[in-house]
Amino acid sequence: MIVGLGFSNAFSQVYTTTESTTFRNDSLFKVVKKEKTTLSYSCEAWAIQTSNTITAGFMNTLAEGGFISRDVLDPILNAHKGPKGYIGATAGFNIRWTSDPKKDKVWSVCGSFSSEAIVDGRWTTDLFELAWFGNASSTGELNVLSGSGVRAGVFNRFSIGGYKNDTRQRLELSLVQRLVGAEWTTPYGYLYVSDNADSLESYVQSEARLHFGENRKLTPAYGIGISGTVPIFPEEFPFEVNINFKDVGLLFEPEGSRVYWLQDGLTTTGLPVYGDSLTWESIYDETVSIDSVVQTGTSVSRMVLLPAKLGVNVKYKYSDKLSVNGSVYTGGWMPKYLISGGLEIIRNEDLTWGVNYKDGGWGDSRFEIWAKITTKNKRDLYVCVEEPAGLFIREDMGAQTTCRGLSIRLHR
Repeated sequence: MIVGLGFSNAFSQVYTTTESTTFRNDSLFKVVKKEKTTLSYSCEAWAIQTSNTITAGFMNTLAEGGFISRDVLDPILNAHKGPKGYIGATAGFNIRWTSDPKKDKVWSVCGSFSSEAIVDGRWTTDLFELAWFGNASSTGELNVLSGSGVRAGVFNRFSIGGYKNDTRQRLELSLVQRLVGAEWTTPYGYLYVSDNADSLESYVQSEARLHFGENRKLTPAYGIGISGTVPIFPEEFPFEVNINFKDVGLLFEPEGSRVYWLQDGLTTTGLPVYGDSLTWESIYDETVSIDSVVQTGTSVSRMVLLPAKLGVNVKYKYSDKLSVNGSVYTGGWMPKYLISGGLEIIRNEDLTWGVNYKDGGWGDSRFEIWAKITTKNKRDLYVCVEEPAGLFIREDMGAQTTCRGLSIRLHR
């Protein structure tokens, strides 16, 4: 009985690597292997530039210098279908990770790290015409300048949160840093010249902020935001819906940014002309009124909204090989809703490709093509090209394009 109990204890004993194995029979003991901790991750990089009016040929002419003819300017002016023209760009990278789900655990740990540069420019049609053509064709009309401006910023983001294993919901709390930024806005402005060009009235309010202090010392700002994904899978329909949101929160700007503020007004009732020779004579008193104020200084601390981005993706599985998808996004400094829709085709187990039609954001209508290649070790390589002809920005085939973009993502 005693010997039997001894064997029973030996059978269940676990030895570590520090114990002697000289006289040990390993067949009597169980071997415990330490489980490896793995992560699912995705690494993404992108560079996208879009506009609803400005062509690649026009930007090349500005960069290289030279005469800008009406053949270049007229198509751009005619492309201003609405009250404003837009141009925007975004470039950056994003790394996301999720820990593998543990047995009987509802949540896994997830997080991300990213850096993104955003440029947003907008102007009224009247401002573009005044800058490049003058006001000869708009005398007797009110030229609106309100709402024109440009802003740029570089944002770094570190996020940590939770991933629900059964529903695939993802929620992260983000610490956001705006490393550097600048902005110029014209909240109010107009210009009016009478039909006979004998009277003029103009008024402009404009403000510029450079987010660095004296001696060009950076003044980074920090904020808190919430990011996440909420998938919805209706049981009655073959739909897949994903609600995405990023950087919903506030940015706390410190004091010390350089601020420039301008208010300028000019009014004249005309320049009187006398005599048979039509010579210019002195201007009467009070026929011209000028009011100009320029102020400079440093900013006080304030709270502003982060460039949050919200969107909804919808996917309808038509068959095992074909799916239809669509999405709507807003925010991220985009002036218009970004709407897209297209097809997803599964070629085989290793290749899936698709084509999408997009409109909005900063740009006009364009197409994008994408492909997903499945490699060994459960890795997916995703490549997306937006407006392929636009990538040839220095060539004739891309001279009339207004959009271009490239995105690459590796997922495991």
